[in-house]
Amino acid sequence: MAKKGLRVYYRCARRPVEWFLVWLGQQIIPPLSLAGLLRLSRWVGDVAYLFDCRGKAIARANLRLMFGRRMTAARERAIIHHAYRNMARVLVNIFWMSRDTLARIKDQVTFAPAVLDTLRAHLPAITVSAHFGNWELLSQACVANGIPMMSVAKTVGSAEMTERLTRLRTTSGQQIVPADGALRSLMHALKHGTSVGLLIDQHTHVWEGGTWVKLFGLPAGISLAPAALSRKLGVPVVFAWSRPLKDGRYRIEPGELFLPDPQADDDTRTQQLAFAFERVIRKHPSLWCLNYRRWRYILPDDDPARYPFYARPTRRTKPAG
Repeated sequence: MAKKGLRVYYRCARRPVEWFLVWLGQQIIPPLSLAGLLRLSRWVGDVAYLFDCRGKAIARANLRLMFGRRMTAARERAIIHHAYRNMARVLVNIFWMSRDTLARIKDQVTFAPAVLDTLRAHLPAITVSAHFGNWELLSQACVANGIPMMSVAKTVGSAEMTERLTRLRTTSGQQIVPADGALRSLMHALKHGTSVGLLIDQHTHVWEGGTWVKLFGLPAGISLAPAALSRKLGVPVVFAWSRPLKDGRYRIEPGELFLPDPQADDDTRTQQLAFAFERVIRKHPSLWCLNYRRWRYILPDDDPARYPFYARPTRRTKPAG
């Protein structure tokens, strides 16, 4: 009870700080030049890297799980530092793109021709990605290029904070629905010609619609939603991702196209998506959100020594209450 009370107090105490930071970001960031945007995001990333000891420990554990001990300490530090800068750039871009959104997206984001051709040839589609590159831009760039999109937003901080960030994300014209109860809205959108965009590399419990897949050889919980929607509605799944360029711009890169296949059940299709993510992450680990507790649950009867330090035993069923 004391721990729960402490969490409630922490959430209440941080709310005015969150509001102030969002307000400050809306005032300072949109007028910046692209060069100023890059300088600010590097500074934010460097400060976060300097002080986030817990996050760096998680990132190190994730890298060692992914690559073993082959990586030197200097290379490991460089990758994690770059990952922090990339995440900061994503955050700062949310605010910067809230002004003249469509014009800035058209100017700053390009598509590899194969991606745009695929999306236009298979409309509507389920676009999937993970938290690497700038994961916020794929759906917005689709809308800017005439492809209607609906995305799902999870809760970020308080409900009010989530609502404000959602307003920033919808300035391009994309539709956003809350994660709770999103499936019905997504099905309606696909049936009426609107593509949907999903990020599925965050943990999803089985009772929340997830399944266990192998990611870098260890079990990870991932949402079944793309596979299930594809099977039920006969629409393809398109994996793509956004590559940050040195000049501050982005390019949407092709991942893989998964056409509806009656021979592939939902678990098989979801595992195929996880393997597609893994191939990109292996090539570009610094573009992934490394300080996320990706392998946070240990499956029953599995060896805990295989998992990162932050992992805990999983529950077999939904907790009571």
